[in-house]
Amino acid sequence: MFRSAAPARVPTDAVIPFNFFDDTPLWRAFILYSMFVFDDILDPEKLRSSLEALAQREGWRKLGARLRRNAKGELEYHVPAEFNKDRPALSYSHVVHNVDAKDHAVAARLPKPSSRPDIVCDPDEFRSLFQREGGPVKLDDYLNADIPQLGLHIVSFKDKTLVCLDWPHTLMDAMGKRTLLDAWTLMLEGRPDEIISPQGTDVDPLADLGKNPTEPHKLAGERLSMFGLAQYGVANILDFVRSQENRMVCVPGPFVKKLREEALADIKRNPEMGSFLSEGDVLCAWWTSLAISNLSPKTTVVLNNAYSLRKPLAEDLLPINNGPYVSNAIGFLNVLLPAHEIFDKPLSYVASAIRHAIRELGTRAQVEAFAAMWRESSGKLPPFFGNRGMHMITFSNWSKAGLFQTDFSAAVVTPGKESGSRSGRPSYIQNNQFGLILPNGFPIIGKDNDGNYWLSGYMNKGQWGKIEEQLAKF
Repeated sequence: MFRSAAPARVPTDAVIPFNFFDDTPLWRAFILYSMFVFDDILDPEKLRSSLEALAQREGWRKLGARLRRNAKGELEYHVPAEFNKDRPALSYSHVVHNVDAKDHAVAARLPKPSSRPDIVCDPDEFRSLFQREGGPVKLDDYLNADIPQLGLHIVSFKDKTLVCLDWPHTLMDAMGKRTLLDAWTLMLEGRPDEIISPQGTDVDPLADLGKNPTEPHKLAGERLSMFGLAQYGVANILDFVRSQENRMVCVPGPFVKKLREEALADIKRNPEMGSFLSEGDVLCAWWTSLAISNLSPKTTVVLNNAYSLRKPLAEDLLPINNGPYVSNAIGFLNVLLPAHEIFDKPLSYVASAIRHAIRELGTRAQVEAFAAMWRESSGKLPPFFGNRGMHMITFSNWSKAGLFQTDFSAAVVTPGKESGSRSGRPSYIQNNQFGLILPNGFPIIGKDNDGNYWLSGYMNKGQWGKIEEQLAKF
C-alpha cells in the first residue's frame, strides 16, 4: 500500500505548519489504534458518513490532512482543497462476519469484566480485528502515501460492532480524541449546529508556552542531562529490544473504592500527607507496588505521569471560550521514590506523593518551567528526572476523557441482548500502539459504565506471569 517516497505535492492543498508541541520525536514515534466494542448492531454507513462530514467542516479539516515534510525536515499538514473519492477525508474500511462474536476464532476472546483484579487478555492478539488491511504502523506510512491522518475501520458481527480509529500521535492526545468523539456524536444525532470549531487551526496557541518562565522547575536539580539520559538508555537498552508482552487488566470498581477508603482513612490519621486522594492516585500507587516487585530496594523509581495541560492553561493560552483544543497538550508530573519506600510504606504514602506532585508541579508557573526545559532540549525531548540506574513507570490516565461514556445510540440498528441500559455505549475499549513500544508504560483506559477500571501496558517477557501470581492473592 505504501510507497517508499513522498508523493508529488498538490499545488491546491492548503499548507499548515505543525504546532511546536505536536512535532516532537516522542509523538512522531507513536501510531495509535483505539478499538471500541459495542454489544449492539450499529449502522456502519451512518458512522462513516457522519465522521466524514465532520472532517469536511471548517476547523476540522485537519483530520483529513496529508502529512508531509518541508525542506527543513519539519512536519506540515497538506489539506486538500476538496475531499472526494480519490482523496477522501478519512481512510475507511468495513468487514462483515456473519456470525456471533463468540463463534469467531479471535473475537471469541474479547474480554468481559472480572470479579477481582485480573489479567483478562493480550490486546495485541486482536490485531486482525482492529487494524484494517495495510493500516499504517509508522510515520513514514503517512509521509509516503496520500492518505488522511484519521482512519475508521468497522467490524460487524451478528451481535456486536467494533469501531476502530487509527491516527498518528502527532494529531491529538486522549483529550483531543474525547473532543473528536463528542463532535462525531453530535453529527450522528443530526445536531451539526452545536459542533464547536477547535481552536488553533490557523495559529499555534502554545507558540509562546515555555518562553516566559517565572520560576525554576521544582525538580530541576534532579534533571538528567543528555549524557545522563544516554547512559540511562544504554543501561536499559535490553528493555527496548527484548520481547515485550502486552496485557489488559480489569480492576473492579468496588476493589478500587475499598483501596481509596482505606487510604483516605490512613491519611486522616496522618494529616501531613494531605486530605484528598483520587481513585486515580490510589490506582496508580497500587499498580506501582505490583509492577516493581522484582526491583532491588535501593532502585530509584520514577513515576512519570502524563497529564493534560488544558486546565492549567485555561486562563491564558487555551481559554475554554475559544473552543476545544484537538492537538497535543501534554505535560508530565514526576514522583521520585526509592523502591524500599514503596515496599515498606502503606499505599496511602505513594498515593499522597502522586497527589503532592499534581498540586506542586501542575501549577501554571510549573507548567511554564517544564515547557521551557522542553523547548531548550537539543533533541526536542521532554525533560527526564532521576538517575541512570532508575526504573521509570509511565502512567497515562484517560479517565477524565470519559471514553466509556461515548454514546453512539443514534447509530444503533438493533440493541444487543447484553447491552441493556448501556445500549449505544462501549462495553470494552483498548488502545494499541505501533512504532515505539514503551516498556512499563501503562495507559489507564478509563472507568467503564459499571465502575470497573481497565489498564494495559507492555512489560518484559515473563514479568506479567509474576503480576498474575500477585493478583491471584486478591
